[in-house]
Amino acid sequence: MCRLFGSRSRLPDGVAHELLHGSNALRVQSEKHPDGWGLGWYEGATPRVVRSLAPAHGDREFEKLSSFVNAATVIAHVRQASIGRVATVNTHPFRRGPWLFAHNGTLPGWEKAREPLEALLDPSLRAELNGETDSERCFYLFLSRLRRRCDLEAATIAHAAAALSQTVAEVRALVDPLSDQPSSTTFLLTDGRLMLACRRGRTLHISSPAPDAEGRVAYVAVASEDPSGDEPPSGRFPFRLLPEESLVTVDEELRLRVRPLFTDV
Repeated sequence: MCRLFGSRSRLPDGVAHELLHGSNALRVQSEKHPDGWGLGWYEGATPRVVRSLAPAHGDREFEKLSSFVNAATVIAHVRQASIGRVATVNTHPFRRGPWLFAHNGTLPGWEKAREPLEALLDPSLRAELNGETDSERCFYLFLSRLRRRCDLEAATIAHAAAALSQTVAEVRALVDPLSDQPSSTTFLLTDGRLMLACRRGRTLHISSPAPDAEGRVAYVAVASEDPSGDEPPSGRFPFRLLPEESLVTVDEELRLRVRPLFTDV
């Protein structure tokens, strides 16, 4: 089990309230999820990622970065290790090219599931695996399915949404029969332009203003738990819980769509 947060905004913006100052900010949540943290953001089209094995609630680097980062796209994660040791290679968010990925959940029966799941990966991507986690392999399965549809660095929101839905469906079909516990695959992904999140097996909340006539918003944020706690900061809207098996997509024009995970794009 872990906790995650992601935001996408029209203009660069800070996330100190959600990560640091809110009464249920990610720093607070890390007291129960102490096995490292990661923070990713974009400078232009280039992702920057900082990861640490220290608990976020006791790490001055987390405090400094949470106060410093001002970006249009941000993704953050605090880990409670379930599969894979506490190590930098197993710390979220994972990065490959422009893509960042974070996972809240676990795949039960991992000893049986690991080899057949790795067999589903594009061979060239499989060779790039660094750690031991189920999360990293789910990320590379998404990239494998996206690569079948388009260039990984020029994805459309339709291609990315279809690849994410297929990834969750394939993981479910492979893993769930191996255990009496269902897989939990609540994922968050971004390439800096697009942002996607899905809820399956863990909670997921969203904060955004109402879309305009063309479906666009000024900002959108997703989180495992409401990080604001008492009240959102000025200019932000309360987080609301999404239904199970929801898919959130935000395209390069900040057009927001929330729909069932397993429907045609």
